[in-house]
Amino acid sequence: MIGTPVAEFEPRPPRRVGGYRPDTAVDGWSSAGFTVRAASVRGYQHRHDGTPRQDDFAVSWHEGTGAVVAAVADGVSSVELAHLGATLACRSATDQLVRVLDAGEEPDWPDVMRCAGWALVEFARGQAGADDPSARAERLLSTTLLVALVRPREDGSARAEVCRVGDSTGWVLDGETWTCLTAESPGIAEVATVALPHLPRELRAESVDLPVGSVLLLGTDGVGGALGDGAGLVGGAFAGALGSPPPPLEFARLLDFSRETFDDDRTMVGVWPKGAP
Repeated sequence: MIGTPVAEFEPRPPRRVGGYRPDTAVDGWSSAGFTVRAASVRGYQHRHDGTPRQDDFAVSWHEGTGAVVAAVADGVSSVELAHLGATLACRSATDQLVRVLDAGEEPDWPDVMRCAGWALVEFARGQAGADDPSARAERLLSTTLLVALVRPREDGSARAEVCRVGDSTGWVLDGETWTCLTAESPGIAEVATVALPHLPRELRAESVDLPVGSVLLLGTDGVGGALGDGAGLVGGAFAGALGSPPPPLEFARLLDFSRETFDDDRTMVGVWPKGAP
């Protein structure tokens, strides 16, 4: 509970649209260079009305480089298979980045996002409809997507590249200081209003250093809307809990806070540099 909570109720089971969809997904592990936590929780509105969780995440470790590849996505609420679109986008984008790293290449971010969009189109091709697969993907599977590539440095810090389509957001939390990586800037406003399979005219990655003791956080708008600039109650609660990696289930519990009017699905991935051995 943060501030005034949502009224208590027992969640309804999610309607079975496109297969099983758990209310909550949690992941957590550590590599030589990073500790990772990830969670996606169904929002209070979707729990109340029986809608499947429409957010998702994917996280991979690249053994050859020690890099972490992560993605979060928020399926557009008005489309029928939003939850599947979010899953397809996250997994396609992270898989493509791993292939790029395997080849010893640098990511072409527009190509990474195109691969994710194309995965939606290919899935839509197998769905019923008289429209062409691209239009069908937009009608059934539209989703935001935020992707990060985090590479370790010899001193134990890290360097991250973050790219997005839609209104999901990245932050660096260092102590109690929040830095938004996806703030609006001239020429970038369109990015926040587009959803896959479409791409904005201008698409680029933001790069940021991650000092030891900081954490890179990727979140859907269910997190971003409540967090704001980090100066409020939610930002204070998160800063107090995320100075070091909490246990995975505690990370999910933090994300599942109850606060009046904030009832959207919430998904967040945290990547902490571990420091020099």
